Amino acid sequence: MKVILDFLTRLWIAVANYLIPNKIRERKRTLSAEETIISEQAAFLCQKYIEARFTRSNLCYYNPKGRKKDGEPTIACPEDVVDTLNEMGALLEKSYPKLYNNVLDQLNWRINLAILVCNMFNRVSEQIVASGVTWARIIAVYAFAGALAYDLTQTGDTRFIRCLSRWMAHFSARRLSPWIRQNGGWKGIVAHFKEEEQSVMGSLSKWLSGSQPRKEQS
Repeated sequence: MKVILDFLTRLWIAVANYLIPNKIRERKRTLSAEETIISEQAAFLCQKYIEARFTRSNLCYYNPKGRKKDGEPTIACPEDVVDTLNEMGALLEKSYPKLYNNVLDQLNWRINLAILVCNMFNRVSEQIVASGVTWARIIAVYAFAGALAYDLTQTGDTRFIRCLSRWMAHFSARRLSPWIRQNGGWKGIVAHFKEEEQSVMGSLSKWLSGSQPRKEQS
């Protein structure tokens, strides 16, 4: 577990020392219909994760009334997928409270949020999955998004909370959706933990260390 914590800590430090990253070059590829749906579901799951993070912190979720705006998630995900992602993400936050609280301070945030928040989200998310995508690292990306949304709200800036879901969809389309499709779609996260967990705490070190789920046969 110490190795994992050291790795994640170094990740934050690396980002703090590189506040203005080079433009991330998106891979030019055409998503399949299934990957497009997975990417849109990623946005929905991010919104639900942020809501759950705020609920755990006794903070009112910023969700202004009115007509649905462009960019808001339109494709929902099964409830068991939402529950699994939220439960495992909450466990990750509880296991590493110093890592998933006050993330803006950890990143030495000193520049206009409007300039850097999207690049920061992409930069950190990219580093989390740099050595390969796993369900554990996907959960870590969502945990970071929830922590970032919480910190932004604590500073009184709620402009980017809705944007996080859209950025998650774009990041998923570029880096996560093909892997998720090959591993059973979003339902794969439920099957993975049901099959491989003997107990939640007992399996934490296993799935955080990057254990790969078994691919479902087509």
